[in-house]
Parts: sequence; structure tokens; C-alpha cells
Amino acid sequence: MPWKSEIIRGVESSMEQMSAPSSAAPAFAPILAGGLEFIENLPPKTNVPSGAVLFEQGQCPDAIHLIHTGLVKLIYLSSDGREMTLGLRSIGWYAGSVSVLLNAQSVYSVQTVTPCVVSRIPAHEFSLKLMQNAKMMRHFLTVLCHEVVSQAGAQAQVMSSSAEDRLTHFMRERNMKHPKWKTLDPLPMLKQMELAQLLSITPEHLSRLLHKRHAAQNNREHCTKTA
Repeated sequence: MPWKSEIIRGVESSMEQMSAPSSAAPAFAPILAGGLEFIENLPPKTNVPSGAVLFEQGQCPDAIHLIHTGLVKLIYLSSDGREMTLGLRSIGWYAGSVSVLLNAQSVYSVQTVTPCVVSRIPAHEFSLKLMQNAKMMRHFLTVLCHEVVSQAGAQAQVMSSSAEDRLTHFMRERNMKHPKWKTLDPLPMLKQMELAQLLSITPEHLSRLLHKRHAAQNNREHCTKTA
């Protein structure tokens, strides 16, 4: 995409020179929950193309989509018709599980950003499968805890840090290398508007921040060459 040209490469380069992220859970980059290969008796895998809606906002899903590969986004449509990206999810996430277990309408829609491979579990079978499969139950609870911690982290970032700090935090989370957390790098798959919404930054301000970081990186490179 055009916006991910020299500007983003400059940001990526500057991020690589920064210290490694702390042990805090990722707030914006989707956490990868491995271990699906150890869960027995999962439904057959299904290929889902990019841009497909797994379920709609205001709907109680008729099935849970367990993600094996790919990236999905959580979309909220406001009363005035504005579409907002609330978050990203990837490998190991049980899309629709909370709404099904609570028998409640979903606050958001879920749409695939990339082609995905999923296991589709009918809603009426999900609770029983969890009760009968200890490995699946442990995996589901781990993923649920990941999500709670990540959402709290994102809320803390939005409420307590500047837009520039949030961008820096996001860049540090990409391809996170830490014993407790592994993340998917979503940047190559995101539009600039989606990244701005994810970080609660206006698109115009995000562009300014990216240009500022790119200029700072160019200045550092120039100083290094002339030193």
C-alpha cells in the first residue's frame, strides 16, 4: 500500500534500535495462542477469504470460528454510520465465543483481514465440547485471559499515554520476542485508517507522527554518515 513506503521503513528502522519491550502483554498487536495442534476432535478446517464477515454486530453468532491462521478485525458501527476498528485477533482466538456463552448480541462485527483457516463449531455444541475436552478448555481459558489483559492494556494506553507514545508502543509490539507473549505483525495488512482507529489517533495526526519519525531517522542516519 502506498502509505507504507519510505515513511514506515524509517519508523521500522528506528524501532529496531530501541530496547526490547517489557513483559507487559501486548495492547494492540494480536497475541498468538499456539497449541491448537494438541487439541483433539476439532471440526474440519475451512478456508475463509479476506473480507468475509464471520458474524455481524448486534447478532448472537450461530457458530464459533476458531482461527488457525490469518488475521481478523473487530469492527464497531456507530449510530451515525462511522465504522471503527476496535481490535485485531489472530491464531487461537475463538471468534464469537463470549456472545455464545452469554447468549448475548455481539458488540462488534468480525471480518477477515487476510485469508483465514478456521474450525467452525456450532454454537449449540460449543459448551459441551469445552466440558468434554480438557485441553480445549485450558486453551480457551488461556486465550480468554490473554484477551482480557490485552484489552486492559489498550485501554490504559489510550487513557494515559500520548498519541506518539501509543504509536511507539505499537511498533515495539510487532513480532514481540518474549517468553510469555508472541504476536503477529499486523502492519503490512492494515490500512492507515485502520491503524489510526486501532491506536485512537486521527489519520491526519498519525500521518504527522509518521513523517516526524521518518525525518528523525533520516537525521540520525545523516549524523552517523558524517560523524
